[in-house]
Amino acid sequence: MAAPWRGACMGTTMQRRILLAGLAGALLARPALAQAWAPSRQVTLVLGFPPGGASDAALRIIQPHLQAALGQTVVIDNRAGAGGNLGALAVARSAPDGTTIGSANMGTLAVNPALVRNMGFEVSELAPVSMIFNAVNVLYVPANRPWRSVAELVAAAKARPETLNYGTGGVGSPGHLSGILLDHIAGTRTVPVPYRGGGPQILAAVAAEHDFGFSPLGTVLSHMQAGTLRALGVATRTRAPQLSAVPTMIEAGLPEYEVLNWDGIVVPRATPAPIRARLGEVIRATLSDPQVAADFARRGLTPWPTSEEAMEAQLGADATKWQALIRAAGIQPS
Repeated sequence: MAAPWRGACMGTTMQRRILLAGLAGALLARPALAQAWAPSRQVTLVLGFPPGGASDAALRIIQPHLQAALGQTVVIDNRAGAGGNLGALAVARSAPDGTTIGSANMGTLAVNPALVRNMGFEVSELAPVSMIFNAVNVLYVPANRPWRSVAELVAAAKARPETLNYGTGGVGSPGHLSGILLDHIAGTRTVPVPYRGGGPQILAAVAAEHDFGFSPLGTVLSHMQAGTLRALGVATRTRAPQLSAVPTMIEAGLPEYEVLNWDGIVVPRATPAPIRARLGEVIRATLSDPQVAADFARRGLTPWPTSEEAMEAQLGADATKWQALIRAAGIQPS
């Protein structure tokens, strides 16, 4: 007669084999599930900023590619306001079925939690899918301002603390962060002027409504070529090919001055993994298209296809960096 424990062990062994076989099958089937998912209706791509900025331009480049891959109309919904928070809130509160996705930037996801007391949602309610791009941020001044170098602008700001002002695309936007970092490294005290996105910011800059600002290269390049804005520096570690005569902020005398300016695709956190996987595949394939890369490059954007995990890691690193800087600067949430 077999010992009672032997049957139990055999049963447990068999259960383990079944479980392992099921897990293996699930892992093998995961790509197929991702490929099989397709939206059942129109897809809404929500952007928390108005038309005219780098984020909007990038989405309109990838929009037809997403439509072709997903087999549904993709509509861009510009919900501007609150530094991108209104758009992110709309995505966080949407049905987690893949038919509402969002484009959010570093400021909205990594910085606003330290600047805005009540954003209306938690960043943890959103799940990353893939980065879209990183942009070259340019320090500009209107043509009627006298400064022709970073050093001249810094000297003027030090001579008149809390007088010079700079335009931003909203609280927590990369342009806002760029100004905070300038004050931190240069020892200046300047005043941010928030607009409802990068497009309105640049319209105000061309009208000389503020003293200086930071904006993605693609948004300001035509105005620089027209002579209405002047570039003083770029916030990357290497010079921009389109502005090869313009120094980096580091070359201009501000050590370690670098500002990433990225946008990424997010969905509600409860969105099933196969849907997130399929959306990620489509986004990464689109960003790997040579024509998309060329269209991005003309606007000073670099495609940045990533995994969900890589985007989450970058978001965490930027949140740590910028929130520490905001606290060090004594900026209180409002």
